[in-house]
Amino acid sequence: MWFSWNNTEQSIAVRQGYQVLAEYQLLEQEQLKNIYAISSYASALHWFGVIFIHSGFYAGSMFRFSIILPDNFPNGTSLPTIIFTTTCYHPHIRPQTQSLDLTPFFTGWRKDHYHVWHLLKYIQAIFADPEGSICATVTPSGDRVCLEEAYNLDALAMLSNDRVASIKKVQELALFTKKHMYDRPTSNDPHYIVIEPFCSERHTKIMEQLNSLSCKEGTSMETSPPAQCFARIDSSRQMNEEEAQQSAKLFAKNGKAAAALQ
Repeated sequence: MWFSWNNTEQSIAVRQGYQVLAEYQLLEQEQLKNIYAISSYASALHWFGVIFIHSGFYAGSMFRFSIILPDNFPNGTSLPTIIFTTTCYHPHIRPQTQSLDLTPFFTGWRKDHYHVWHLLKYIQAIFADPEGSICATVTPSGDRVCLEEAYNLDALAMLSNDRVASIKKVQELALFTKKHMYDRPTSNDPHYIVIEPFCSERHTKIMEQLNSLSCKEGTSMETSPPAQCFARIDSSRQMNEEEAQQSAKLFAKNGKAAAALQ
């Protein structure tokens, strides 16, 4: 037979599309709090993400990021690339490119072992416990020994030696992210995550619909994911109890920063 569907590039793309869709469904099952991600409309390998932080050093911050999956995802061992599109000051984020260092936890991508939701939990972990994320080892007496190398050496030195100055620095950025939270989208992709100020007249009706029994009964994992995300950030800083629980030591005592994975 001169034509074989299984050998075409289109067939490979279709299979990959289903695999990426499965990643999104796994992400929904994890029900991660205060962090959202969705593949772009233009490419299943480019994901838009946003994280809201309500406690700890980075309380009040909102960071946007992009996840770029390798061309052969999920096959191969190449790690995805995560770029923060909101300026972020953290030892594991390179200041020149705003790229996130994944190597403290991921030594290489392993199909059927790692998933996109692992990346999101890692992002949560480095912000929930930044001090733990730079811990190289722990002495018998319980003292932490910090890493000597990191993507941002200035942030590493400040966090290691001057906790107060480090908190002040990231809180200044938190105010900046709040100020620019509702900026116009930088992409015209239909799946770009849009954040709007809470409008009672517009959003209360939507919230009622989402909470209605009929809506819950008619919603399933097969339903197309929303293209926009509406959010409201209260002016007063509130501690999110569930996030605080996730902040519990997420890094192993051997010093290799490891997100707590279920």
